[in-house]
Amino acid sequence: MKIAVCGKGGCGKSTVTSLLAKALARRGKEILVIDSDESNYGLHRQLGMKLPRDFTDYFGGKQNVLNDMTLSKFTHQFFEKTWTIDHTFSK
Repeated sequence: MKIAVCGKGGCGKSTVTSLLAKALARRGKEILVIDSDESNYGLHRQLGMKLPRDFTDYFGGKQNVLNDMTLSKFTHQFFEKTWTIDHTFSK
């Protein structure tokens, strides 16, 4: 089972996520919570954990991830030329 929690800032995403994770863990489920919000450092506290490593560290750090993205064949199309409004609305 995979669950994604999203919404505007301050709407309770971290609270819902921590309560849901704890409830599922009490039922014997294995839980993996990934917080991709760099600006919010509170979810680990609500889960009763110490601050984990930054997620991008597992991929070599933020700069390495950015370099990989700019060099990949998929994302290269977004960086190889300057985009204009005409590109957005062309058929």
